Amino acid sequence: MTMELVLMAIGGSTLLILGGMVLINVQHQAAVERLDDRIAHLLAGVSLLTDTTEGALRDVASEINRMAATASAEIPRPRPRATTQRRIAGEARRGRTVQDIAASEQISEGEVRLRLQLEKAHKERVNHASMR
Repeated sequence: MTMELVLMAIGGSTLLILGGMVLINVQHQAAVERLDDRIAHLLAGVSLLTDTTEGALRDVASEINRMAATASAEIPRPRPRATTQRRIAGEARRGRTVQDIAASEQISEGEVRLRLQLEKAHKERVNHASMR
């Protein structure tokens, strides 16, 4: 009977050790999966950063080429502001996009938007003053 108790004690301790090893293995597998997820997110971030950088450098290079082409051509004289304002407003009424207007006038898109807003505000002031 004592031999049976010894064998049962050895078997129980073996099962306890195996259970502990299984638990440790499961924890390590979960840690490896978390690490894999973090590496995948890191790779996605690096890929996005690379794509963004490549696109920005391509845009800078095309802008430099465009500026070099216009610089080698005739240097345009500054146009009077009122004429430019009327021309931009007319092109916008004809349905041209801000990008097209900016390219044809050789000014920034922000300046085109600003001029269009100024034109709109001027018309509102004139309409408001004529209603008085």
